[in-house]
Amino acid sequence: MLNIVNYNKDEYDFPALIVLGCFDAIHIGHQELLKKAKLQAKINGLDLGVMMFAEGKGGRQVFTFEERLAMLAPYNVKFAYRIDYTEDFKKTTAQQFLSNIEEHINIKGYMSGKDFRFGAGAKGKSSTLKNFAEDEDNGVWYMSVKDVTADGEKVSTTLIKQYIEEGKIQKAEQLLGRKYFVTGKVCEGHGRGAKLVGFPTANIMYPENKVLVAPGVYGVEAEIDGTVYKGVANCGARPTFGEDAYVMEAYFEGLSEDLYGKEITVKFLNYIRGIKKFENAEELSEQIAHDVTCIGAPDNAFEETVEEAAQAPAEQLTPAAAEAESNVAEAEKEVAVSEAAEEAPAKNEEQVEVAEKAVEKAEEQSEGAPVNMEIISEDIETPAEELSVAAEELSLEQSEPAAPAAEAKEQPEPATAAAAEEKAETATEAPAEEKSEESDVEPADSAAEEQVAADVIEETINKDTAEEQTAEVVADEEETPAEQLSVAAEEITEKEEA
Repeated sequence: MLNIVNYNKDEYDFPALIVLGCFDAIHIGHQELLKKAKLQAKINGLDLGVMMFAEGKGGRQVFTFEERLAMLAPYNVKFAYRIDYTEDFKKTTAQQFLSNIEEHINIKGYMSGKDFRFGAGAKGKSSTLKNFAEDEDNGVWYMSVKDVTADGEKVSTTLIKQYIEEGKIQKAEQLLGRKYFVTGKVCEGHGRGAKLVGFPTANIMYPENKVLVAPGVYGVEAEIDGTVYKGVANCGARPTFGEDAYVMEAYFEGLSEDLYGKEITVKFLNYIRGIKKFENAEELSEQIAHDVTCIGAPDNAFEETVEEAAQAPAEQLTPAAAEAESNVAEAEKEVAVSEAAEEAPAKNEEQVEVAEKAVEKAEEQSEGAPVNMEIISEDIETPAEELSVAAEELSLEQSEPAAPAAEAKEQPEPATAAAAEEKAETATEAPAEEKSEESDVEPADSAAEEQVAADVIEETINKDTAEEQTAEVVADEEETPAEQLSVAAEEITEKEEA
C-alpha cells in the first residue's frame, strides 16, 4: 500500500530512505536512480520514499501525479512525499527544506541525482545535501547517482516535453522507457466517422494537464475490455469539417462496440503525417485507409513516402535529361571548337596574317588580269575553305603565260579566244595594199608576228582546261602567293580537325 505523505503536514515514523528529485516523468534517468534506491533500502532495512510534485512545477505534465504513482510500484516504494509547488514553497531555502523533512520523517538516508538542485534560487545542490545529511552519530548518510544521458545529452523532462510537442513521439518513448499515453473519456461526437467516412471513430477528451502532442495523425493502440486494438488518431483540428478546436479522434481496427462514456488509455506508437484538409469525405476515407497501413512504422513514414513519390517523376525523366545534357554538351563542344578556331594561338595568327598578306599581294598582281574560273561553292563555311579557293584562283591566274610585250602594249584589254581568232583571220586576209604598206617590215618580223598570233590562239584554248587544274609554278628561291595561301589553308584545316 503506497502512502501519501504531504510536505510540512504529515509524519512518517518508520526509518526511511528518501529519494529527492522532481520525478515528473519517471523517465529512464529516474528509473536508474529508483533501482539503486530500492537496493539500498533493502540492504539497510529502510522504507523507501520518493519526493514528488503533485502538479509538476508548472504547465502541462508528461504524466499526472496519479499516473506517476502507479509507475512507482516496481520499486517497492512505501510512501510518496507529496509537495505542492506554490509561491511559498519557491521561497523556501535549501536549509529550511531539509530541516522540515527531518522534522516530519524518520530519515536515515538520502539519495538524489548528481545534478539535483533545490531551495530558493536553486542554490542547494548535491554537496549541500551531503554536508547537511551526513551525521555519524545518528547514522544518516547520503548517496548521489550519476545522471543518465542519451545520444550525449542528459535525459530530462524538459527534453522529453520538447520531443512530444514536436511530434517526435518515438524519441520521447526512448527517453521515457515506455510509450507516451493519455487517458480520457469517450464523448459523443457528430457521428460522421461511420456515416460519411466509413470508419467509426471515438472522440476522446484530451486531459487538460497533459502535454499536447504535435497536431497530426498518429498510430495508436488501446486496451479495451481486455483486448488491445491498434488504430489511428487525429490529434488537433479537423479542417475538412471546418473545426479548429484541438480534438483527439481515434479509429480502432476491428472494434465495433459503442465506446461512449468509457474511459480509455491511448498509447502513441508513431507519428504518421500532419493534418490536412480534404475536398470531401471520400478523399478523407481513402487517406485513413492508407494511414492504417503506417501504424507502428517509424515516425514520419507517410510524409517520407510522399516525398519519395514527388521525386519519382524527376527520376523517370533522368534518361531524357541525360540525352538533353549530351546534346547541350555537343553543342558547347562545337562552339568551343569554333571559338578556338577564331581565337587561335599566336602561331596560327601569324600564319593567317601571312596568308592575308599573300592574298593582298595576289590581288595587286592580278588586277586587270582575266579571271574566268567557275565559283565552286556558294556556301563556303570555314576560313580554311575560303583560303583554299583563293589559293586555287591565284594559281590559275599565275599559270597563264604573259603576252609578249609588244602585244601587251597594243592590247590593253584582256584577250579572249574569239578575239585571238579574229586577229589571226584579219592578219591572213588583209588586203594587198595593207600588205604593201607593211612590206617595209623585214620578212623575219612578219613571220614572228604570225607565230605570236598562233601562240595566242593555242594559249587561249589551253586556258579552259587550266580552270579545273592547279598550275604548278616553280620558284627557285621563294614560294608564290598561291602556295602560301594553300599551305595556310591546310594548316588551319588540320587545326580545326584536331
